[in-house]
Amino acid sequence: MQLDEVDKKLLMELEYHFPYSPTPFYEISRRLGISEDETIDRIKKLVDVEIIKRIGMYINFRAKGMDGALVAAQIPLENLEKYRRITLGIRELTHNFIRNHPKYNVWFVIKAENREKLDYNIKNLMEEVNAKDYIVLYSKKSLKLSVKYDIIRGISWSENNETTLPEKIPTAEELGISKELLKALSVPLPITKRPFKELAEKFNMTEDQLIDLIKELKDKHVVKDYGATLNGEKVGIKENAMLLIDTEDIEKACENIALHINEATHVVLRESNKPWDYLCYCMLHGKDKQVIFNAVKKVIGETDAKSYMLLFSLENLKPGIVM
Repeated sequence: MQLDEVDKKLLMELEYHFPYSPTPFYEISRRLGISEDETIDRIKKLVDVEIIKRIGMYINFRAKGMDGALVAAQIPLENLEKYRRITLGIRELTHNFIRNHPKYNVWFVIKAENREKLDYNIKNLMEEVNAKDYIVLYSKKSLKLSVKYDIIRGISWSENNETTLPEKIPTAEELGISKELLKALSVPLPITKRPFKELAEKFNMTEDQLIDLIKELKDKHVVKDYGATLNGEKVGIKENAMLLIDTEDIEKACENIALHINEATHVVLRESNKPWDYLCYCMLHGKDKQVIFNAVKKVIGETDAKSYMLLFSLENLKPGIVM
């Protein structure tokens, strides 16, 4: 699908300025100077051709009481297809890529209800595909999730207004809300004139009450990435790379990336199940490798990195996921 200028402006509005309103598509239509019906029709077409993956929000897995990890695995080439088929059926396994590391060829993120179950699931999967070796990099602290693409400049870019980062993400119980509500908020919004209406009614709330709750949850870092999530490749963002940092003050380095590197989409402080020096992790996306190299220079300047690994994606083993 060839994007015209209105489509491009619409995508940027949906990503960066999705309204906290019972009628968000009407608000956007006013900004663009087109009708609400045309706005909704354009969005539906962009969804149909998979340029827009979803419109809605993500819920921090910590709020659901879950644990997560990035796993680096050495999987024999002859078992990669078996591994791919198995992981397509694991909902809790995401961000599943072959990357250009000299030893660990497969990198994936997986979540479970607790650390014990997480270890059990990883061990079973690795045994099933005869992985020669693997490292588990547990999520110690998730500092940022904002997958936004500036389709004009061709780089991942978040309008990060954070000045401080949370010490802890509150759980559903601590927030006094149900896990069912958090789960429902994870589902993409319908492309209708009143996208919050059905969800609000389901939980005996008005639309305004639900939207106020979403804003509160965003302030508490429970709701992340509010707005549209785009398919990067469909809008010219062809490259993605994982950057792993080794530095003296690893927690401070991760905080600096989260607060000051707009190009970083995910920033996570990790801990390992075996000796491993690279414990600050972030993701970078761009139209080509050069824009990513430019972003890496900024990261190195913010972190005083002793060394780093930049691992480009060679193949996406689970494309199209919206978790």
